[in-house]
Amino acid sequence: MEKTIHDLPLTRQFFRHNLAICAAALLSLLLLSLSLSVYLTQKNMRSDLHYKTITLANNIADSLQTNNIRGMQNVVLNAIHAPELLGITVFDKNGKAILAWKSEGQLVSTEHIASSPLVKNTQITLQRWQLNAETPIVSSTNTEGKLLVQISTGSVCRHALLMLLSGLMATVIIATIAAQRLTRKQLRALTPVLALSTVAERVATLGDYSLRAAQDKQHELGNLIMHFNLMLARMEAWESDMQSETRALREADSHIAILENHDSLTKLPNRYYFHQLITSSMEEAISHHQMVALMFIDLDHFRALNRNFDYDAGDLVLTIMANRLCAALRTTDTLCRVDADEFAAILPQAGDLETVTTLAERLIDTIQQPVILRGKEVTVTASIGIACCPLHAQNQRLFLKYADLALKAAKAGGRNTWRLYDEAMHGDTEQ
Repeated sequence: MEKTIHDLPLTRQFFRHNLAICAAALLSLLLLSLSLSVYLTQKNMRSDLHYKTITLANNIADSLQTNNIRGMQNVVLNAIHAPELLGITVFDKNGKAILAWKSEGQLVSTEHIASSPLVKNTQITLQRWQLNAETPIVSSTNTEGKLLVQISTGSVCRHALLMLLSGLMATVIIATIAAQRLTRKQLRALTPVLALSTVAERVATLGDYSLRAAQDKQHELGNLIMHFNLMLARMEAWESDMQSETRALREADSHIAILENHDSLTKLPNRYYFHQLITSSMEEAISHHQMVALMFIDLDHFRALNRNFDYDAGDLVLTIMANRLCAALRTTDTLCRVDADEFAAILPQAGDLETVTTLAERLIDTIQQPVILRGKEVTVTASIGIACCPLHAQNQRLFLKYADLALKAAKAGGRNTWRLYDEAMHGDTEQ
């Protein structure tokens, strides 16, 4: 056997065969590592760009709202230290560019920059060799414009190329040494090598880190297989940790969104969500030539109820009324809690005034059904003010004002009733 192994033609055949196996295994690991590295690098770059773009938009919001160009310039110039940054463009609420900086190192004229539509959420797109991030610039209640930030992905390409070249050099060296040593082994040494190569190829192809190579502790390559399996186990654990972390982040983001947009007592959408929804509902109603109705619903004498039964009873009443109102409204309607004892109902596709007033009557009847507090039967009533868009107003400020005027008229009319907005409610007030 010793003589056969050292036979020159056979030695060359074993060397070429072993070299191919080692190179295939190492290249598979290299490609897998390179893919993971590029993916994580680009993911981190996207995450960092997302955070910096939103932060920059928040810093610009006040200056854009007050049309403070100098203030916006200072904010932009303070944010251009990243070497991969290609450009920053600020658009106003009409989609017109009002401020731009390019990688040449100075502010540029916006005359030749085309208008761009606003966006509602932060969007990151890959175009050729750069990442573009667009995010709305939002003040306390309105969208004031849009911010466009562009960065180069050249660092990712250079990182990938460097890893590829280094990995190829390491692969050539390691594969050559391993092939020379394996050639000196007996023919049985080929069996575990082939098995190891097969597992590596399956891991690289399927991405299944739960795969393991068969291990024979008595064999000379037992330690190699053991460490290869240990590496796969660590990679499998890392992948599991990444998936768990992603799920945890997704759940945390969902929980934060619920807390930010909903009232903790009644679980209804809060004032912040209400203003967002009323804006989109008005825009949709006007663009589709439909009617959206707004009802301000205020519980009558709620402070007296708190004094007589304490605040816990008041919280119970608010919860009961929220459930009753939701049950009485249509499935397309949205009920929000906008103040301590005040609700707001947004009715998209309201149809006609008869439908709106009929629903208001139903809400009045639903609210005044008796409630048991501390063993006593209590009747709670409410006053409702109604305004319609675009029938009464197409401006959000006037729309809210007219609904509030109607609510005051209902209270002045004896409470426990509803009023539809009428011009006579505010005399000579300009519309």
